[in-house]
Amino acid sequence: MDFGKLTKKFLLGEWKTEVSILSRTRAIREVLQNLNTRTLKDKQNIELALENLAHLRRGYRKLERQNEALLEENRELNERLQILEESKGN
Repeated sequence: MDFGKLTKKFLLGEWKTEVSILSRTRAIREVLQNLNTRTLKDKQNIELALENLAHLRRGYRKLERQNEALLEENRELNERLQILEESKGN
């Protein structure tokens, strides 16, 4: 681990962009799973929070797949447009 690089990224604020939503939800899940509960109500609240996190992760993955599909479609359409513009110019 290069602490010089990590320090530089931290000082430049670049570390903020490296943390994905999935890694943040994973960290939250780990914290919730490691909490010691004393009451049944607390335990149920943690279970509900964990379930909601799971739904968020699934929804996020679905959105990522849709985004990738749209980006690919956009690339293909841009290539077609470029070909049409080139053939029109000739």
